Amino acid sequence: MKIKIIILAALSFLSLRAFPQDGYTVLHDSIKSEILKQSRKIDIFIPDGYDAKNVKFPVIYVLDADGRDQHIVPTARFLFMNNKMPRAIVVGVMNIDRNHDFLPDSSSSAKTGGGADNFVSFFRNELVPYVDKNFKTENFRILVGHSYGGLFAMHCLLTDPELFDAYLAIDPSFWYKNQMQVKSAAAEFQKSKNWKRSIFITGREGDGMKSMGINAMEKVLKGSAPKDLSWKITSYRNEDHGSVTFKSAYDGLRYIFNGSESFAVYPMSGIIPEGTSAFALIQGNNPGLRYTTDGTEPGIKSSVCKDKIIINKPCTLKIKNVFTKYGNAPVVTRIFSPGTYLNGTDNTADLKPGLKYSYYEGVWDSVPDYSKLTPKKTGVNESTDLGFALKRDSFGVRFEGYLHITKKDLYYLWVTSDDGAKVYFNNELFLNNDGLHSADNPVVKVLPLNPGYYPLRIDYFERTGDQSLNIGYVTGTKELKPVPFTKDAFFIRE
Repeated sequence: MKIKIIILAALSFLSLRAFPQDGYTVLHDSIKSEILKQSRKIDIFIPDGYDAKNVKFPVIYVLDADGRDQHIVPTARFLFMNNKMPRAIVVGVMNIDRNHDFLPDSSSSAKTGGGADNFVSFFRNELVPYVDKNFKTENFRILVGHSYGGLFAMHCLLTDPELFDAYLAIDPSFWYKNQMQVKSAAAEFQKSKNWKRSIFITGREGDGMKSMGINAMEKVLKGSAPKDLSWKITSYRNEDHGSVTFKSAYDGLRYIFNGSESFAVYPMSGIIPEGTSAFALIQGNNPGLRYTTDGTEPGIKSSVCKDKIIINKPCTLKIKNVFTKYGNAPVVTRIFSPGTYLNGTDNTADLKPGLKYSYYEGVWDSVPDYSKLTPKKTGVNESTDLGFALKRDSFGVRFEGYLHITKKDLYYLWVTSDDGAKVYFNNELFLNNDGLHSADNPVVKVLPLNPGYYPLRIDYFERTGDQSLNIGYVTGTKELKPVPFTKDAFFIRE
């Protein structure tokens, strides 16, 4: 399920207006700046999925937010939906006097210029700390600027490179004041700073690259850019100063998050008896993924990931994309422990098909302790089908019974649920899929089982939206297939 945020609990003391827009909730906010001596309006775009537990998001700061939001926000969402970047918070900064804020010095054409250093200080000491304090941000920030805003992005990189992790300068005005920024870059690049950043610069093919001073900046970058700085300059044909922004947003975010495509590794853990082997299945595999099985963090020289990794013995598997510029690319860890085949009961006395269920009503964000609640309805069901529920939302169910395993094998057991579920197998919590979420992502673990009847309990809750609960196993060798357990696998004891 998806929950839209109307007011964040952490910001309940602020006067904010929130509006849904294209997969985001938009918070119209303002910050009173002591540095700028003025109140600055900001729009904060909160992505779908923000309400999930234990998640943080990179932040994209957009200058000229009055118009540039229309490119960055839908592009960021499109790239996430197509597995090319993580979900991100977007912060749009509105203008009062863009010439003053963006330009490092004044000129005859921009007499109010010269406030760029002050604007950098506003970001570092006020805006970024405010956003980090009140929102679920991770330590990865991007600055996007167009025209004079692109000039400011380069100024920020040169004067305070650690403020942002990546910069997108769209058709930047490097021509300004006899290319003062180009000359500044040649000097600043000689200084010892933390240049482990990335910058993507775009322009218009032909005279546009020359007239904007981008060709001159490219010459400086080729000759003296620090080794740690990742940079790229791209020009576009048949675009003008306004239209170049859309392609720049897409290509720039692709460059910054290059190789950060999300991937999933199944199972989440497993038990491997001596003399047996298991596998790890990689979904969303890409050329940058590397893995180790000794618990060390993967590097560029580690083994290349295939879609299926054979696990011949107990180990700690770690997988990482080693090529991405995205500094917070995750390391996925999967632990395969030693163990023996488990035994269920072979006592079939008084067994009959089905699962006992206890039905509850209430509003929860996670699975409650049903042992402390009184059910509104009880009965026996053939399977985990939820057709007996009296409501579509705000209810919970506890299923109890036995799972019948018919042959000795390594079982890749899985559960999917919308919303949360906990599966207790052999009286221990085995599959934990708790929380508010859709049924898209299964929880999978490997368990070695002998034939028999195993105690099974499933605690499930549904808050709003769709409802589903399925438990099953994986079958096949060359082509793996998830198979839900049918009613023939469930039993209760009278």
